[in-house]
Amino acid sequence: QAAAVGASGGLSLVFLKILSRPPALGLYFPRKEYSENVYIDQAAGTPLLHIRALRDSHGEVAHFHLCQNLVISRARSHENHWFQIREKTGLLYLSKNLDREDFNMLSVGNWMSLSKVMLYVFLSSHPFQEKECDSATRTTVYLSLINATAPACSSLTARQLCFTEMDLSFHIKENKPPGTFHQLQIPSIHHLCQNVSVSYKLLAAEGLPFQYNENTTGVSVTRRLDREERERYELIAKCTVREGFREMQVEVPFLVNVLDEDDSPPFLPNGTNTADAIVEYNRKEGTVLATLTVYDADTTPIYPLESSRKKYTGTIITNDPWINETFRVEHIFHEVHFSPNGSQVRGTLHEYKLVLNKSISVTEHRYFQLDVLVNDTEFPGPERSVMLHFNVSILPVSIQFPNVTYQFTVNRNAGRFAQVRSVLIMLLLFSVLNSGADKSSSLTASKKPRLRSCRTLPVAV
Repeated sequence: QAAAVGASGGLSLVFLKILSRPPALGLYFPRKEYSENVYIDQAAGTPLLHIRALRDSHGEVAHFHLCQNLVISRARSHENHWFQIREKTGLLYLSKNLDREDFNMLSVGNWMSLSKVMLYVFLSSHPFQEKECDSATRTTVYLSLINATAPACSSLTARQLCFTEMDLSFHIKENKPPGTFHQLQIPSIHHLCQNVSVSYKLLAAEGLPFQYNENTTGVSVTRRLDREERERYELIAKCTVREGFREMQVEVPFLVNVLDEDDSPPFLPNGTNTADAIVEYNRKEGTVLATLTVYDADTTPIYPLESSRKKYTGTIITNDPWINETFRVEHIFHEVHFSPNGSQVRGTLHEYKLVLNKSISVTEHRYFQLDVLVNDTEFPGPERSVMLHFNVSILPVSIQFPNVTYQFTVNRNAGRFAQVRSVLIMLLLFSVLNSGADKSSSLTASKKPRLRSCRTLPVAV
C-alpha cells in the first residue's frame, strides 16, 4: 500500500482478510484494517501483528485460526507457507523465512512487483478443527512485502519506531464486557530493535473508561460503554523513544467509536402524544392535517430507505372502513443530535403525519379520535410501542349571504371590466352567469375543490 521505510527495490503487498463468525456468536474484531511491513530474509518466528478480539458476553475465550490458502490475485491462489497465528493470543508471525525466491513467487506476472495476497483468519469461542474455514464477518490486514532487507534501527524515525502506518481507530460495541482491544507496541520493531527504548502513554481526560498497561502496552476498555451517553472518544497516544542520549516524542490521535445497538425505546418529546386534526375548508386529497413526533436515541440508517422505514411502523388502529379509506399515515425520519453530558450523539426523529387519503365532501360532519400505533420492531422490551392520538374534527362548509339580492348602479360610459362592486366570501369562487339581453345576472358561489352543492345569488344590474 505504501513503500516501506528504507526500501530500495520492488514492493509487494500481502492482503490478509480476518473474519469473525456472525455477531450473534459474540466475539468480534475492534478494527476494520491492520497493516505491517515484511522484509526479505526476515527470520522465521519474527512477530508481525498482535490481533485482538473483544467479547460479547462474559466467559468467552477467543481462538484464532488461519486458512491455509493465500489468494494472490482474483484468479490465483497459493498454499500459505509463510504466516501463522497463535490460536490463543492472536499473534501473527512468520513461520518461514521470506527469501528472494519466495518474493519472486508471490510477485510473478506483475511487472511492478506488486502482489495482492489475501489470507483468511477466523475467530471463534471454541478451538478450531484443522481445516475449518467458515465465517461471515471480515476485516483486512495489509502486509507490505518489501524487496529489501530490514533497515537498520538507527535509520528509522521516531514515528516509525512508535507506530505503524495505520491510524489508531477502533470500533467497540456498546453494552459489552470490558477487555483489551489494542497493543501499542509494534511486535516487529520490538523484536528487531531491542537496543532502542520505546515507551508509551495514553493521554485521556479524567474519568474516561480506558486504561493503558505499561507492562504489556495493551489498551483496555474498563467498563461497558453506552453510545447514547457518548458516541466517540478522542484520546492521544504518546510515544517516547530513547536511544543513547537522544530522546524523541511522538503523539498521534487514538480514536474509539462506539457501535450502536437497539437498546433504547421510542419516546415522546415533552410527553406530547395528542394533536388536533381539523378538516374544514381544505378537504382535498393529500392534505396534511396534523403531525406528531416520536424520538429514538438509537440511530436509524437512511439507506436502504424502505427497510429503515419498516423498522418503525405506524398503523391506524380502527375497525371503521370509512376511516381506513379516508385517512393514511405518512412516516418520515431523519437524524438528529442530542447532547447528553456535553457530548454530541446521534439519534432519530420520526414524524407521523395524518393525511387525507381522498377528498371529503363539504357536507361531511364528524368528530372522533384516530389512534396510531408506533412500533419499534427491533427493540426487545415491552416499551417498544407508543400510541399516538389525533382528535379529528370534520366540519361542514356552509355558504351563506347576508342578503338574497344586491342592486348595483352602473354608469353607461363604464369601460369593459370596470369594477361595479364586490361581494367577498373567504375561500369561495364566484362566477357571473349573464342572462343575455336581460339586464340581470346570477352570481354563483362554489367551494374548492368540487362541491356537491352550490348557491346562486341573483344580481340586478
